[in-house]
Amino acid sequence: KMGNFYHDTGEGSLSPYHLENGGDIVWEIASGYFGCRTLDGKFDPEKFKKQAALPQIKMIEIKLSQGAKPGHGGILPKNKITEEIAEIRGVPRDRDCISPPKHSAFNTPIEMMHFIQQLRELSGGKPVGFKLCIGQPWQFMGIVKAMLATQIIPDFIVVDGSEGGTG
Repeated sequence: KMGNFYHDTGEGSLSPYHLENGGDIVWEIASGYFGCRTLDGKFDPEKFKKQAALPQIKMIEIKLSQGAKPGHGGILPKNKITEEIAEIRGVPRDRDCISPPKHSAFNTPIEMMHFIQQLRELSGGKPVGFKLCIGQPWQFMGIVKAMLATQIIPDFIVVDGSEGGTG
């Protein structure tokens, strides 16, 4: 908070460490929906609404992809899931934690625009955007066409470099 900067949670969810010093936070939500998921890993609107209501959460960022692993999900082996990680992410400790390669809350760019609108409404109007690594221009153009078709416009777009990841 001292420098009036904000920080991004990364896809691992909002933790007490993000909150402890009072700084402004961008809550990054990826395909694992950590911090706002059901037991089977789907998006949970009520959990999202509760977390998003925290005053330190200033923006919501949907992670579509990143340069380090475009089109890939992730696996956190169960032997690395501590009680603290399980609590923060909302995952069980008795099995590997899977981040799917794509979101289950939407399948198309138009559905993504409606998801953006849903997050905006659930968060009380906080800015909602997305992060992606652009491999091919047509990938982004599909999103632009969805914005035009739905008239739902994200509040911001983060373009990740193709040479590495941002976490």
